[in-house]
Amino acid sequence: MKRSTHSATHSATISSTISATLSRLLGFALACAMVLPAGAADNFPSRPLRFIVPLTPGSASDSVTRYVAELVGKDLGQPAVVENRPGGDSVIAVQSLLNAPADGYSILMIAPTAMVINPLVNDKLPYDPREIRPLAAAIRASAVLVTGVNSPYKTFADVAAAARKTPHTVSLANYSYHYRLGGLQLQQAAGIDLNHIPYKGAAQVQTDLMGGAVDLALLDVGGALPLLRAGKLRAIAVTSKARHPELPEVPTMRESGVANYELSVWIGFGVSSKTPEPVAQKLEAALLKALGTPEFRNFAARTAYAEVLADPGKKMSAMIASERGRYGQLVKTYDISAR
Repeated sequence: MKRSTHSATHSATISSTISATLSRLLGFALACAMVLPAGAADNFPSRPLRFIVPLTPGSASDSVTRYVAELVGKDLGQPAVVENRPGGDSVIAVQSLLNAPADGYSILMIAPTAMVINPLVNDKLPYDPREIRPLAAAIRASAVLVTGVNSPYKTFADVAAAARKTPHTVSLANYSYHYRLGGLQLQQAAGIDLNHIPYKGAAQVQTDLMGGAVDLALLDVGGALPLLRAGKLRAIAVTSKARHPELPEVPTMRESGVANYELSVWIGFGVSSKTPEPVAQKLEAALLKALGTPEFRNFAARTAYAEVLADPGKKMSAMIASERGRYGQLVKTYDISAR
């Protein structure tokens, strides 16, 4: 019995020792895990960065992303390439981000479609917005309703008259849920029915407008202005409360008889929420630095004709939450998923 008692005591001691050792090793491992990301951030980035745009080239959002990528790349000492991944109402671009390693080298251009509208209208969305960590909000811009120069529509009154005479014959192109919702709001406020045509990006919309394949489109002012100034498109009305300083002769929708109508779009940047926080913070700082430079502010005013936000990730997250509440009410009114 004494030998048995001694053996049990000895086994308990060994077990206790092993448990204590494992506990110390686990603590050491956790401490290392906490230190490693910071160390990784010190050496980040060590290779080119990738900015993912959920649109085709040609929009102001694409141009802004390219300019920001260039500034951030210079600041962090690595090239920054821009990859256009249009389609699926931003789903393809989001999946490209989330399928890549969560190491900070892939950065997504974020707009309302990916973070706000998709979760409200798509029950089978293959991602959760919480998988994306907002880094910085960049700009907010208004839109303009445009048509081709050979179009019979010179004012919104012309559009409304034709749409009322023969519903669903006047076509309106859109290339995101955001502009789709804006178009549905417009027809609801004006009491008309339009033929909504979905596109993957602004470039093809612009081509089809110029060729007369589609009647109308809502485009961001920055993307539309070069074609308006070249006489290749005609502006019908802007979607801001007041006339746009670059288009002072173009009336607002409100002036055109569509009461209380307003439409604007913001863009920002984010990474996978699994990205080590020190790396995300380093990217956030670089983005905010770029967005705050006089060079970017001049670019935004000259090219995108937009308001610079330059808001950090936490403030951008709060804006997204607020937008989700606002759009949630609109989605209940307009069935945009069926368009």
